[in-house]
Amino acid sequence: MIGRLGLVCLSLVLAAPAVAAPGADPVGRLLALPIPDDLRFCGEPVPVGREDVAERIDLELMDTLASPMRTALWLKRVPRHLPAIEESLRRRGLPEDLKYVAIIESNLRDDAVSGAGAVGPWQFMRGTASAYGLERSEWRDPLRDWEASTEAALAHLAELRGVFPSWPLALAAYNAGRGRVTRALESQGEADFYGLKLPRETERYVFRAVAAKLVLENPAAYGIDVEGARLYPPENAVAAEVKVERGEIPVWALARASGLSYRQFLRLNPSLVAAELPRGTHRLAVPAQAAAGMQEAVARWEAENPEPREVKTVRVKVKGGDTLSTIARRHSVSVDDLRAWNKIGAKGVLRKGQELVVQMVD
Repeated sequence: MIGRLGLVCLSLVLAAPAVAAPGADPVGRLLALPIPDDLRFCGEPVPVGREDVAERIDLELMDTLASPMRTALWLKRVPRHLPAIEESLRRRGLPEDLKYVAIIESNLRDDAVSGAGAVGPWQFMRGTASAYGLERSEWRDPLRDWEASTEAALAHLAELRGVFPSWPLALAAYNAGRGRVTRALESQGEADFYGLKLPRETERYVFRAVAAKLVLENPAAYGIDVEGARLYPPENAVAAEVKVERGEIPVWALARASGLSYRQFLRLNPSLVAAELPRGTHRLAVPAQAAAGMQEAVARWEAENPEPREVKTVRVKVKGGDTLSTIARRHSVSVDDLRAWNKIGAKGVLRKGQELVVQMVD
């Protein structure tokens, strides 16, 4: 049920002409929310005339419209993130409607984390992600990477569609797990999603995606005026390969090399989770105009900031006749350092067999 606050919000975002006459009350507008007779999702018909299907779509439409800030952010973020997802779907030959899964999962946020621990724009759990090669390292979390997580999510959805006879069932399995949906089909004697009794969250899941499709494909039909809307454009970024020669390089140096602030650089590279990147070749998103000069800028930084030499601590025993000076010369260190490492004062004397600490640089 939508409370008074939701209705007030609806009165602010629903424009009358497409849904009801000017001046109509919010309840009247909700009563007239349109649902197409020939509604399809992922190319498959949604049986809007069957049982409670239309009622379940109504609920998700109302929930979507009663959250004007969330819905506005969907509309703003769509131009930035959906074109790349749509391209991946076309390349794989998958239905374009699957893009709405990312919207309902994360509100198109790469930093989204659920209470259950699902991460990223497609809200993968760690175990599922691992099966698709998305392993978190000390430096990177691929679940937060738009390209990597999208490819894995689409592979997972395609695999689920190969198991189940319809896309709604595949989406239900994406949400609740393959085993739960399989057991429900067997125990309930049903063959499709719409007649199946599932956990409430999973039942609503498919209809949330349907409602997102209806509102985002035709916002005017739901009273949303997008004329003059200020939307978020795609990032002006390209992929650049950068080879790190030294042990590690701080992320701030990479940001500086790309001409961005630290925060802007992380927005383009949300999978980076450490303050440094290790030796090796890394694929980074950088502004198009900076891509050609990235490797040169990194090499210049490395030349100006040589890698610290490794310090090795050894213990030596004082021999007969040894002095601090002879031990210092033997190990190429200073007497002052030798005193400091071993807390030996100006009047301190050495004893045969005494153990001293010496720090040597390789």
